[in-house]
Amino acid sequence: MLGNNYLLWENDLFIVCTPHNPHLPYSEGPILVIKTKHDIANAWQDPLLTGHAFHLAAQVCQVVEKLGLAPWFNIQTNGNWGLLPDATPFFHIYIYGRNKTERWAKPIILPEVPKAYHNDPMPEPDRAKLAQAFTELS
Repeated sequence: MLGNNYLLWENDLFIVCTPHNPHLPYSEGPILVIKTKHDIANAWQDPLLTGHAFHLAAQVCQVVEKLGLAPWFNIQTNGNWGLLPDATPFFHIYIYGRNKTERWAKPIILPEVPKAYHNDPMPEPDRAKLAQAFTELS
């Protein structure tokens, strides 16, 4: 499920994408690792699959770092928004690229509810660089 996201890479199990309207600014810009089928709600339902997803997330961080798009990362599985009324939780991983801005080394502050933010997406040239670099992922 891509929904409102830009596809960067995919295989049979996972999609790597970035949102059209990320919940954080691009300086902390999220990249997502999403299971292609939303058949598990959380990381602890399938530890082996979760291990594969975190391995992929680590590879994504290596590529982003190598391209100079971010020097540090926070990786988080599942958000709380899936627990809101009328929402369905599904396993996913957020990779937050931490760039040296005024918020360097400070906690990431997430919006409390979905769609209560308006941030520009990752610039197209950066998406293209990542998509090209991700072709080498296996």
